[in-house]
Amino acid sequence: MNTAAIFSESWLTRREHADHSARAALPTQAAGAWLAARCQAREARLVDLGSGSGANVRYLAPRLPGPQTWRLIDHDADLLGHAVGRCQPLRDMDGTPIRLTTQQHDLNALAADWLTGVDLVTASALCDLVSDTWVASLAAACARHRCAALIALSVDGDTRFCVDDTDVTDRDDAWLFTTLAAHQRRDKGFGPALGTAAPQALATAFAERDFRLVDAPSPWRLGPAQRPLALSLLDGWAGAAREQAPEERARIDRWWRRRREALDQGLVDLYVGHRDVFAAPEPDHGPR
Repeated sequence: MNTAAIFSESWLTRREHADHSARAALPTQAAGAWLAARCQAREARLVDLGSGSGANVRYLAPRLPGPQTWRLIDHDADLLGHAVGRCQPLRDMDGTPIRLTTQQHDLNALAADWLTGVDLVTASALCDLVSDTWVASLAAACARHRCAALIALSVDGDTRFCVDDTDVTDRDDAWLFTTLAAHQRRDKGFGPALGTAAPQALATAFAERDFRLVDAPSPWRLGPAQRPLALSLLDGWAGAAREQAPEERARIDRWWRRRREALDQGLVDLYVGHRDVFAAPEPDHGPR
């Protein structure tokens, strides 16, 4: 995976509050019900893919029944080290401390045996970076092991500037977002990335294997309290657009200055669409 520089500890920390605020309740609740019915008196076994510094586990552990044992998988050993320190104090929704292990793996080498004995596989802000083939492999591995999946915060392309919840996106914004979407489909180390097609690709891959789906929007709504994140995001988008359309640099720079000033002065807010999906095999064969 060649995207390590994108996922610095500082970036992951900056986005964590927005991620947690955005998460949709229904898919997480469905995952909790699945674990309660499947595991009953035994420990729930969970794997988090692309764990980074453990933000997804910090969100999920206190919202899911226990006892829980988590295996965090990421290519970045330093981030896994941060995750251990920040996740070890976590307790499940019943107040029981979670158990935690880590594995350093290249996620591009996803294999079905990673999910042997696993009840729920989770990931956050990952599947827009991977390929359609990778998503199909994940769904096939879940089907093989009768494992459910909770995949959160996949970008869906619904990005806009707002004033008091009114869309004020203009033609230059639309052009920039189209250019950005093309950049998001570049290879991130897994083959051509899904980008904004990720939510549909996930739904299709699991539905084809007769999984039950619970799908819901989980957008970032970046107002004044999240201004630093919105500005950082805008800077990253402008850089990506310059890479995608270098001949339009002047247009991109004008857009960047105009929208950065508006965000910085609190004249607009930023809406960034994502979706969360829970997928469970049907029929449920009960506890193993």
